Amino acid sequence: MNLLTNPNFVEGHHHQDNIPEIVVPNGWYLYWIDREKFPGSESVAYRPESVVWNIIDAPEHEKTLFFLSGNYCWKVFKPFAPLYFAAMQKVSGLVPGTTYRFNAQVFPDIVTGYKDGRKVWPDDIWSAEARVGWSTPDKPWPRGQDGDINWSEWFNVYSENFEFGKYNDIWVEFTAPVGEIQVWLETKAKWGFENNWFMDAFTLEPMSGGPSTVTPPPGGGPTPPPVELPTHPKPGSGRGVPRTQYERIYFLLPKNLPAEMFQAAVKVAQDMDATVGFSPDDAGIGDLDERRVICVSPERIGTGMSQAWFDNFYPGVKFTAIAYASSASDLEAQLRAVFLA
Repeated sequence: MNLLTNPNFVEGHHHQDNIPEIVVPNGWYLYWIDREKFPGSESVAYRPESVVWNIIDAPEHEKTLFFLSGNYCWKVFKPFAPLYFAAMQKVSGLVPGTTYRFNAQVFPDIVTGYKDGRKVWPDDIWSAEARVGWSTPDKPWPRGQDGDINWSEWFNVYSENFEFGKYNDIWVEFTAPVGEIQVWLETKAKWGFENNWFMDAFTLEPMSGGPSTVTPPPGGGPTPPPVELPTHPKPGSGRGVPRTQYERIYFLLPKNLPAEMFQAAVKVAQDMDATVGFSPDDAGIGDLDERRVICVSPERIGTGMSQAWFDNFYPGVKFTAIAYASSASDLEAQLRAVFLA
């Protein structure tokens, strides 16, 4: 269950503080540094512009790049100037003592120039970074410092958990001390490149699918007790042992997939002898040498769907994501292409 309000930015937007250039999704608040330096920058940052971008206004080749979960994404940008901004939402309904994961999908479109019609990404591994965090209610934004926010590590190219020109999972896991908190995303781009940040498909969900290993945020905060990863039945134990080995291919779908897209997935599954379902655990379980999961719109399923998630809970699964499909026929074509790859 996603506890965020307007996590996919499809539930309306407004001009924050009546500033024409600052359009934010309903339920969110945007902060920024303006006409000041921040740590690591050599010149001052400037207030960005912010838009909630409709897919109908995007060039055709960008529709599959920037839109993950619907017809809108959030874009914050400031060409040719350092940029530092933060997004925040207050969230209620958490259960104290429960472990949650806050995940933001962030696309750093940080461009130094163009060569042969293609974007050139920075060589500097510190050019752009992002992090997420959480705090108890009413904590102020610390303007580029740690403050009273329990931050994740910085995600960047140096840490090998961040890439330019694609969506990245920026996440933190924590045990809620109270039922109402604030969640935060910060990004920074320290050089005056063409700095554009796209965001989509945020989630705040209780951890499910079994125990997990939790990395405490460097900024402090309560540290969940260490837990063990789930154990898996040994071959011959009688639990999950197949009658004979076979390659299982599982189409993992979000429960709110439109009916025509669901029918398209079933059609391909019928042709290809694949399995269709909605459970990540059902997709991963089984003592099979060959298990493939083809996941449609993973951010709409939750639990941080990725190869890393299956490596953690169901080792040996080969994971492929179909991030976006514009129609039932498009989904059918992508499923067939991935199946045969």
